[in-house]
Amino acid sequence: VEKHLVSATERLSSLLETGNYWNAVAEIGIQVARALEYAHGHGVWHRDIKPSNLLIDRSGTVWIVDFGLARLAEDNELTMTGDILGTLRYMSPEQIVGQFDQRSDVYSLGLTLYELLTFRPAHDASIRSRIMQQISEANPMSPRQINPAIPKDLETIILKATTHNAGDRYQSASDL
Repeated sequence: VEKHLVSATERLSSLLETGNYWNAVAEIGIQVARALEYAHGHGVWHRDIKPSNLLIDRSGTVWIVDFGLARLAEDNELTMTGDILGTLRYMSPEQIVGQFDQRSDVYSLGLTLYELLTFRPAHDASIRSRIMQQISEANPMSPRQINPAIPKDLETIILKATTHNAGDRYQSASDL
């Protein structure tokens, strides 16, 4: 199976020339949101959604991999409050302070889609403390400021998924 899977970034780069790129990014978002909704519905939070944890097979099916940091919703004993687990660049503001729920996975998916659309991370600092500050204090820059060709509706979805305040985000992956 492994030889038939490629990273989301690799698969999308092949679509860039075809004119179907925006649709392909949206389709990845839909598939991942559906998979997250399924996991969340079974009480599992991934806690490390990022481009390298999304693989696409030759038929275009997205596979979420690396559930090594996944957590059962009702299990509060796996980590202590304040522990930071996951890839910092894709963490939600609440995850940085040791809190997490399904909206945090939505945020991480939003950041992943942001990066796939803009070809750069939403939080681009190179120093850990500066990345934490960017996540804690501000919403990401508008994707259309980076690339005006990004469809406005797709940008709107990404901005809602990545808003700083969890209460203003999509409340579930199925809402996304």
